[in-house]
Amino acid sequence: MTYGVVLSVSVALSLILGLFAGTGAGGQTTNFRGIYEFAGNNSATDATDPDLAGVVLTYYWSQIEPENGVFDWSLINSQMAPWIAAHKKIILRIATSGAPSWDPPYSGDGTPAWVYTDGARAIVDNGETIPVYWDQAYLSNYESFVEAFGAEFDGNKNLAFIEPGIGMGGETLPEQSASAAGITAWTADGYTDALWLSTIETIGSFFAASFHTAHFYWMADRTFFDGSGTYFDAVMSYIKTESGWRLQNNGLTPTSTLGPQWSGTTLSLEQLTSAENAGVCLCADITNGLVNLHATYLLIYKTDIENPANAAYLAAAESTATP
Repeated sequence: MTYGVVLSVSVALSLILGLFAGTGAGGQTTNFRGIYEFAGNNSATDATDPDLAGVVLTYYWSQIEPENGVFDWSLINSQMAPWIAAHKKIILRIATSGAPSWDPPYSGDGTPAWVYTDGARAIVDNGETIPVYWDQAYLSNYESFVEAFGAEFDGNKNLAFIEPGIGMGGETLPEQSASAAGITAWTADGYTDALWLSTIETIGSFFAASFHTAHFYWMADRTFFDGSGTYFDAVMSYIKTESGWRLQNNGLTPTSTLGPQWSGTTLSLEQLTSAENAGVCLCADITNGLVNLHATYLLIYKTDIENPANAAYLAAAESTATP
């Protein structure tokens, strides 16, 4: 295979093992906690892989509370079980909206239908039914869900952390790749960056009230309205107000960089796309994530995990992790 970024095995391993032997570039101390499998459709086929510290399990509110007050936590617990048996940790994400192609049949309708029957408004765009996150009926029902979520999982020692469900896919934006008609619909329903920031803070208060020991890594992102970056700066400042709240960037590539807003906290990095799809060597993603960006967690696509050509890079990275 020809890669867009070429590193020999020896050079890549030298970077991963040598430069990342306790410190990052510039002498910054690191605290790497391992590689977690991402985008694996909640499969447990790699649970015993010695080069994995754990897995990201992703769900949607509509899966877990299909009827008002009726929760199916057994789905999550059963899918956690093989990883727990293999002494691995779980990153848990429950989103309320997503693209239909991500995790069918739930992701395109991530909020339960009964929430809309209860009066919550929705934006329909690109085949997605997306809640109007500041609608009071939505917020009231979501607050109850987060309370139940906390009662079930707060203090669970098998969790590495939780990615709080804020906007689309859990990230801090209302919709990804909105169409022109979608943007018109959001604007007509009152969207402003200030309103969205206020909504994020309201939803954040639900998690703060319902979880007392779990760590959260917020998937911070810009909205399609935030041309100046002012909203994003405010969101990052808000996330840093709580000691147990940390940051996750979902754009790791071999050349990705992070602005000053990302400093001062431990960091989780998720690949923007798999190395295989991007036509690059996974070693370049790993090297950038560990050596340059000082990640505490690396979230790597399942397809890259299972590619035999990547075994040496994964093993080298995982050998530097602190349990």
